[in-house]
Amino acid sequence: MESKVNSCVRCGVELKGKYCSNCGEKRIESEDKKLNHFLEEAISSVFVADGKFFKTIKLLLTNPGELTKSFVLGIRKKYLSPLQLFFFANLVYFIFPFISTFNTTLDVQLNNLPYSNSIRPIVESYLQESQKSLESFTLEYEGISSSNGKLLLIVLVLLQGLFLKLLFWKRKNLFLVDFLAGSAYFYGFYILFVLVLLPGIIMLFGDVLGMSFNSFFNELTLSITFLLVIILYMYFLIRKAYDASNIGSLWRSVLLGFFIIPSFIIYRFILFWITYWMVI
Repeated sequence: MESKVNSCVRCGVELKGKYCSNCGEKRIESEDKKLNHFLEEAISSVFVADGKFFKTIKLLLTNPGELTKSFVLGIRKKYLSPLQLFFFANLVYFIFPFISTFNTTLDVQLNNLPYSNSIRPIVESYLQESQKSLESFTLEYEGISSSNGKLLLIVLVLLQGLFLKLLFWKRKNLFLVDFLAGSAYFYGFYILFVLVLLPGIIMLFGDVLGMSFNSFFNELTLSITFLLVIILYMYFLIRKAYDASNIGSLWRSVLLGFFIIPSFIIYRFILFWITYWMVI
């Protein structure tokens, strides 16, 4: 029994400390199986991560591209991973949904998108068969769509990462995951600072001054803001992370800005079908 305690449960090599010298597996002790330890690890991995969180947030705001460059070079321990940051930002967005820019109403889905003519008959047919009113279906649909819209932001990360890879198709030393990392860091920045922090500050000042800024958060201003942010932020990110020239960074960031249009259409199409299947 003693030999089992002093050997790695994964590979069987004799342990001379807390961690296996062969595979890196940790020796599990009774303290490690307590609920409070489990919760501490969960909180630490996402929010604290041995100081990674604050280092990551600082660089995300002050030095676009540094986090992605570190990822490309293989420096992974100093900062939160791209997915850690993205899912943390998504969690914050769930808690503080000041702006629902990524949600799409049923009316927009059925009437204002390139694929609207193909999905409208499907909805009308379902309403006729189920004998539901459009109003009740809309209420149910948009309640689910609001939550799905935040969960499906990962689709935009994947689409932007794929497009970035296409823009650097000649760079054989860069891989798809390197561009997915840059995309995840960008959306982490955009969600945290543009969708949560900035509108939160504006609303706070509005409450203090007794003014309302709700009219500012409309489709046009949000679209223009997103376009400007993606061009400016991705310019600096591309230049630093992927060692592109100023001109190369500029035309790529501009193309990424225009790519938002088809990527949002794809995102909304996926959002419609997932929400529709959940409703019916």
